[in-house]
Amino acid sequence: MSTISENIGSITDGDLQARRAAVKELVAFGDEAIEPLIAALCEIEENDARWYIAGALARIGEPAIPQLTYTLKVYPDDDVKRYCAAALGEIGEPAIAELLEIFETEDGITRGFASQSLVRIGESAIAPLQKFIDSTDPESIPHRCAVVTLHKLRFDPENV
Repeated sequence: MSTISENIGSITDGDLQARRAAVKELVAFGDEAIEPLIAALCEIEENDARWYIAGALARIGEPAIPQLTYTLKVYPDDDVKRYCAAALGEIGEPAIAELLEIFETEDGITRGFASQSLVRIGESAIAPLQKFIDSTDPESIPHRCAVVTLHKLRFDPENV
């Protein structure tokens, strides 16, 4: 088995087969690979490599949520934010609370990425979105973001 660094190198410089094999190995490292993968996601500018890195983080799963969420909130590059949000969406239901928190605290672009991720999660995001709507000011931007997200899920919160 290659090191974490070598596998990240295979993602950035390798062919399709090498990238896929590197993702498998990185996932096997589990928690240990999260920080180096986040660093690589922020440093590498090639979108195909970022896609594989985000995929590895998504497959690591729930342990990656805190660092993905933090990076989504604070990193200035919108492409990095998009890949973090995509990974959170792939992780699915365990990431819902963090994605909803982004509605309350972040800029419009980041809210949009969070919304896309909740739509990707699908039906299991509906009840938490409804609860979020019920607990927020109807005139607030976070409330409106949640309503739009529910509409993207083809769910009308007015007809509950």
